[in-house]
Amino acid sequence: MLHILAGLALFLFLLAGLTRALLSPAAEIAYENRPAKRFPAFSVSAFLRGEYQDAAEAAVADQLPGASYLKKLYNIFDAGLALPAVRSLTADGGYVGFRDIFFFDDMMTVRPLSLASREAALLESARIINAWASESPDVPFYVYYIETDRDLDLGTGEKPGLYACLAGALTIPADHVGRLRIDSYDDYRRFFLRTDHHWGAAGAWEGYREICALLGTDPLPLLGRFTRPACYRGTRAAGVEGVAAEDFSVNLYDVPGLRFSVSGEAVPGYGAQERFVSGEPGTVSYGSVFGGDCGELQIDTGREGENLLILGDSYDNAIVIPLAAGYASTWCVDLRAYAAQTGHGFVMADFLREKEIDRVLLVAGIDYFGATLAQGGW
Repeated sequence: MLHILAGLALFLFLLAGLTRALLSPAAEIAYENRPAKRFPAFSVSAFLRGEYQDAAEAAVADQLPGASYLKKLYNIFDAGLALPAVRSLTADGGYVGFRDIFFFDDMMTVRPLSLASREAALLESARIINAWASESPDVPFYVYYIETDRDLDLGTGEKPGLYACLAGALTIPADHVGRLRIDSYDDYRRFFLRTDHHWGAAGAWEGYREICALLGTDPLPLLGRFTRPACYRGTRAAGVEGVAAEDFSVNLYDVPGLRFSVSGEAVPGYGAQERFVSGEPGTVSYGSVFGGDCGELQIDTGREGENLLILGDSYDNAIVIPLAAGYASTWCVDLRAYAAQTGHGFVMADFLREKEIDRVLLVAGIDYFGATLAQGGW
């Protein structure tokens, strides 16, 4: 009798997850700091490849009642018990692997990429940038490349030459090309978050200063840095119990009143840095504090001056507001979301003409220049 009741309870539990996935799906898995999987649209081809079944299974798992609690409970037994033993090991070069991430000291990281794995994409990105600049010779283009743990072996200090490949193929003026240079583990630790792939406040400040120098403008003075202790577990720590939360900081600037719009619709602001500094409770994630990835974000200062276009990914979210303070209007385009959010593709020459852009800045790392930009489809 007990096994019948247990089977019935399990059936009802799974049915609840399926019903929620179909009728009222949760928006996010807060525990893992990511959007919740949604039930996929059916297609015969996806079903025959098995992709539909896999996506449906993932959706039901995310939509089960108490999904976050169940995931955390599982990870307590899985990672919470295994991780201390794994981290006591010594691996070649100082990296200790666990699941799909590595520990180097207490930094959650990845192994560096090889040049061969990204060379073709980097050359294609350079070709695209060169073509854009040639089509609009009166608009200067600038490229700022963010080196990360994918650009450096943290143990040996060896670099695969990803930035050199991109920079060497660009035909825009050499003094329009720069990078956040990471040459050692100490550099990486100083500029990046411990549990995330994004740069921290120190890295964002360094990048902002260097970008201003690249553009020939003066950075806003740094008034200070607000830090909330032990409040942040980044994307690399998602689902890994036994990793302590880290401090999270934001840089403080005196920014004039700004107006914001997303895809032409006015919005009250971008990100929640002021609420974070005020101590307002809530989930602390890179996107919630600095703003999510928008296909087209406009920041307007309401004064005369040049218009700036920034193309990049989530790295620039932390610096677009101080950058925008130096221009009349700043447009931020994320090609990963542009077509879906605006309803049309991105054409550089048309955008420059319609928005009266005076300068173009591309700022990102290898995932953008070595993948997103080169892949097209935007």
